[in-house]
Amino acid sequence: MLRVVLVDDEPSARRGLRRMLGRFSDITIAGEAGDLVSAREMMNRARPDAVFLDVELTNGKGLDLAADLPPDTFVIVVSAYDLYAIDAFDVAALDFLVKPVKPERLETAIGRLRERLPTRPSAPEKSTSPAPESAQDRLQLKTSSTSILVSHEAISFLRAEGDYTRVYLENGQQHLANGLLRVFENRLPTPPFYRLDRSTIVNSAQIQRVDWHASGRSSIHFSTGTNVVELGRPASRRLRSLL
Repeated sequence: MLRVVLVDDEPSARRGLRRMLGRFSDITIAGEAGDLVSAREMMNRARPDAVFLDVELTNGKGLDLAADLPPDTFVIVVSAYDLYAIDAFDVAALDFLVKPVKPERLETAIGRLRERLPTRPSAPEKSTSPAPESAQDRLQLKTSSTSILVSHEAISFLRAEGDYTRVYLENGQQHLANGLLRVFENRLPTPPFYRLDRSTIVNSAQIQRVDWHASGRSSIHFSTGTNVVELGRPASRRLRSLL
């Protein structure tokens, strides 16, 4: 079952969404909240797979909550105003639904959520058995045409691209590898690898400098000088807390 939380300051909107979600047998509603404070408490308590999040709440912006969620909690923004679509992208929302929510759009959003959250095993995905000595510091990348092993220290950063992950190396090469970003997150050591948002993992050991912009965004420059990663405000806050 996929566990979701509904956050909207309009009870009628929550009722409508709850009724529509009742059509999906694999979705269970883990909780509801009508304001920012109770939403934070609910998210900490319920630890859902995803949250359906309104933007305009009575005591704050729903996107402020989204910025503080762990990367493995997916955000589906629900708003009456499509002008918030850009802000939703800034917090790496899985989807953006315009009120009143159409059944076919909700079905699309649920389909995307299922793709990102297949049936989870009861045990953690990380293996508890030690890896072979020769493979402990290397990552296997399977592409459409080959399979290669790269050392951890050779990786600058990783970016999600749909159901694939693009891996950028210090020598300027890049590989589009099979597998979601969270699969590689489980295989890489922390530190030095940190997931900053739903689409980016960086190797902090290869960061040469960070440009902090007045807008709250940032730009990461790596030691090789060949790649620059642009981060939105939420990811920039995470990065600042780590450095």
